Parts: sequence; C-alpha cells; structure tokens
Amino acid sequence: AVSLLLAGTVRAEETDERLAAFKLSTNCEPFSLRVGGLHPEAEAINLSRDSIVAAAESRLRAASLHDPEAHTYLFVNVNFMSEAFDIIVAFKKRLHDEYSGEHGFATTWATGATGTHGGNSDTILALVDKSVDKFLGEYQVVNEQACSSR
Repeated sequence: AVSLLLAGTVRAEETDERLAAFKLSTNCEPFSLRVGGLHPEAEAINLSRDSIVAAAESRLRAASLHDPEAHTYLFVNVNFMSEAFDIIVAFKKRLHDEYSGEHGFATTWATGATGTHGGNSDTILALVDKSVDKFLGEYQVVNEQACSSR
C-alpha cells in the first residue's frame, strides 16, 4: 500500500511539472508585451496605458525577457470602472492544432487582481507590478535551466 501511495505521489509530481512546463516553458526565449486599451475615465486618476506599459515592460527588461518582435506574449489588461478596477495578466503562447493544422494563440497562464483604487493610480500600478512579478517568478522556475545557459 505504501509503494502505491509513493508511486501515485511521483506521478502527481511529474504531472505537475509537465503542466507547468506546458504553461510557461519557452526555453527562456524572450517574449513581447501587449497591453489592452484603457477606459477614458482612467485619466481622472492619472492612469494611462503608457504608465501600464512602462510598469510591465521595465520588469520584463530587467529579467532580459523582452522582445517586441516575439510571437509569444504577456498580455496585461486593466479594466477600469469609476471606483473599481480589474487586472488580468496572461501568458499567450502560439499553439498548433494537430487535427486542423491551424495555429493560434492560447492563454496558458493567468493571474489577476480586483479592487478599489480610491482615486489613486499607484494602487493599480503596484498591483500590475505584483502580478507581473508573480508571472516572472513562476516563469523563471520553469525555465531556470534554459535561462542559466543563456
């Protein structure tokens, strides 16, 4: 019974590692950044698309993972509603459908945050930073070996 439990644990760990690799592995190839549009009301709290791009892009550049020409990309979107916001950070990889032969992009990893901003864009930008940092932390674990040989 103990050997069956251990075998099940090993298989679960292998499955978790393979799933993480599918979600995030790129052999440490840099990726591009795409940022969604922003509701015009965001200007009232001095939040701009440019400030979101700057916050996210600085993190990617610091990790040497930004390539504006790459197909694979990190998508950052901030939905802004009067007093509230919703942030989505999603990693999009180009995938191949073996049955149709078609290629397309799919979200393989995502995180986000929701809250109220109290009239301050710093709250939103700090959560964009935190969400991108969460992504980079998980990305670097999965791609550690490839990134160390770059």
